[in-house]
Amino acid sequence: MNIPANIPVFASIYLSDIQGAPVLNPDGSRLGTLRDLLIFPQESPKVAAALVRTPQGPQLLDWEGFSVTDEDRKLRVTCRSAKPHVTGAEGLVALVRQVLDQQIVDLDGRKLVRVNDIRLAFLSTGCFPVAVDVGVAGLLRRLGVVDVTNAALQLLGRAVPGRLIKWDDIGVLARDRGDVKLAVSAAKLNTLHPSDLSDIVEEMDVRTRQAVFQSLDAGQAADVLEAMEDEAQARVVEDLPLEKAADVLEQMPSDEVADILDDLKEDKAEKLLEEMDKETSSEVRELMEYEEGTVGSLMSADFTAFTKDSTAEQALAELRRQKPEPDAIYTLFVTDAAGLLTGAVIASNSGWGYGGYGGGGGCWQYRPTYDGYGNFLGQSWVNLC
Repeated sequence: MNIPANIPVFASIYLSDIQGAPVLNPDGSRLGTLRDLLIFPQESPKVAAALVRTPQGPQLLDWEGFSVTDEDRKLRVTCRSAKPHVTGAEGLVALVRQVLDQQIVDLDGRKLVRVNDIRLAFLSTGCFPVAVDVGVAGLLRRLGVVDVTNAALQLLGRAVPGRLIKWDDIGVLARDRGDVKLAVSAAKLNTLHPSDLSDIVEEMDVRTRQAVFQSLDAGQAADVLEAMEDEAQARVVEDLPLEKAADVLEQMPSDEVADILDDLKEDKAEKLLEEMDKETSSEVRELMEYEEGTVGSLMSADFTAFTKDSTAEQALAELRRQKPEPDAIYTLFVTDAAGLLTGAVIASNSGWGYGGYGGGGGCWQYRPTYDGYGNFLGQSWVNLC
């Protein structure tokens, strides 16, 4: 029986619909079994080749010689021309072997999800992956029971839940030893709050976690690292390349860096300290000299101080310029000309806003004041504008 080599009447199918299907010759005889589809990992990925298992062994054939048709509500895969793919598998991504069952980030659910199936679109210009199915329907479809399950649920007025993520929203994150790691693009990862992203990263395997941190800039990676549990922080820093880890640590408060390095092997911590800039490294080294549980180990080298003759206007201008972390502006220290502590001003949430440092409490705020030894001296009015 000859099978027509026409464009299919369906707009799209799932990869599981044809994975493992017989591949027929134009005369209807069997060539082999479809094992995989390979794509060019570009902006608009297109199926380039098909991996077919034949009696003579696996063959990588050019996809242009294939057609998929719907005959009597059954999909048929035909190889009109068994032309070997000239460039081989190098540079291509195998959908079955390298994409199915991969974990990617679900931005809406803020969690890791698994690729259960892939939606393919057939156009006049070729076959393109357009979405991945991360829902239950995709898994049931691969098991061959989605229709039966849907029929049963329809009696209850329900259906098997499905969830598609557009192919444009994911990409190849890392490639190592023939393995491919997928994730939403770095730009979309940045839309997640650091605490949400830290929870997701902690669930990832080492290589995926490493690739995610590599895709973030140092400041973003530092925010994510700060939000992670202590043990997870040490694992991440241990696994990151030395230069990247040092860049990330430089963006974090010195006391937190000291805590992380204390959990690393001594030689690894020393290499990181040598890689970091001298000022940050010296601050961290000083903090690491104090034994855990002592007052010194709880100190922070990140604080904001002004001389006692500084005006409120000068202080606000400097804070806007430095843009310190919120923790570093909760208490503003006052020093004399020699740099000795003479007092402190406590900034409440109502008095200080990170963007304008002038908040909803008005320009003048009644504040506690302390001497150089931390003794409470009383309340005083402070002009915050």
